[in-house]
Amino acid sequence: MLVIMCLVVVQSCSLVYNTRILKIEVLVPGRTKIPKDYKKAVIRYNNSNVAPNQFFNYYFEDNNKLPEIINTDSIASEIYYQVFTEKLKNQQVFDTIIELKPFDFSDITISDSLIYKQIESNISNQSEQFSGMNTEVYQFSRFLKKYEDKDSNRFKILFIDPEYGLYTKSQIEKIAHSTEADLFFSLDFFAELDGIFSPSYLSSDSAMYYYFSHISREIVYTLACWNVYDLKKMEFSRSLQKLDTIQWTEPVYSLREAKRVLPPRKDAVFNAADIAGSRFAEFMAPHWIEVDRMYYPLGQPESGKTNKLVDENRWLEAAVIWKKNTSSKNKNVAAKSMFNMAVACEMNGEMDAAIDWVVKSIYLMENKNEIHTFNCRDYINILARRKIDIQKLEN
Repeated sequence: MLVIMCLVVVQSCSLVYNTRILKIEVLVPGRTKIPKDYKKAVIRYNNSNVAPNQFFNYYFEDNNKLPEIINTDSIASEIYYQVFTEKLKNQQVFDTIIELKPFDFSDITISDSLIYKQIESNISNQSEQFSGMNTEVYQFSRFLKKYEDKDSNRFKILFIDPEYGLYTKSQIEKIAHSTEADLFFSLDFFAELDGIFSPSYLSSDSAMYYYFSHISREIVYTLACWNVYDLKKMEFSRSLQKLDTIQWTEPVYSLREAKRVLPPRKDAVFNAADIAGSRFAEFMAPHWIEVDRMYYPLGQPESGKTNKLVDENRWLEAAVIWKKNTSSKNKNVAAKSMFNMAVACEMNGEMDAAIDWVVKSIYLMENKNEIHTFNCRDYINILARRKIDIQKLEN
């Protein structure tokens, strides 16, 4: 059974029905699939973009491109990594998470020459272009090449391994054997780009220009690349590049005012790293989110009883009262009670039963009440999505 916690209850009123809005937490799956038997993970801060980079070493104030005085990207990347790591630990997807010592890329240039040497060899042999090459590593190498700092004077060179990226086979084997872990997450690239813009410098081409023309914005883009290794299979599994856009807005008309009321640049950059790290942990693994649910009070004295039971998270006892009223001769009372039964079933993890109750409720009213029909159809869609999410979590 999926446990759902009731947090806050807010009384509201529609044109036809009184309703109560619940704030609850539900567990939703991440976007990636982690096998059930993978219970031990290794994480490493391996940011190859730790030194100043010509592509990201500046910020904007309207149309002015200003140089970065301190390398805020590096500080932000550590915030991003720590937030991701802590949230992944709290999500308890893995029984154990081990952090490896970071690697220092400050004096290292990354070369993709081994990648392209293998491609040229394959082409000359008239074999398939990526034969014997991990295509995820190839995509990662293309990603790095796109943001390669051509002005770098670093003399040490690290060659991208065609099978293992910024690692070698022996290094991956060593990590696997020393930790006995199942998965290895390596943060191999992080960068941020930011700017603050007053209305005069926002686009006038869109239909939303009038809206945007009254708002100043502070925008931070975070770009991160995580490479994932399956240590059971000893292979480079995925290269995940994720771009996040975090912004703040205020209804002010000039850059001077915008800089006064919007967050200080350093705060925005670091806060954006915090938000992006949390988002990526949610992308990777199941997590709790807050959502709204509603139900119908039935009128006194039963309403007072059920409201108290709901507030105390005693859904089964509330359902006993609602179930009795589903057979009421008053269609309004019966339809409301059927809807409430659906909510009680969802709280008990019974999605099919919940959908059945909502369908009964909508048919009982025969679509004669637009508000109730909308509530039912909306809730059916919510329950259908929850059913899919629960199946993903169970698998």
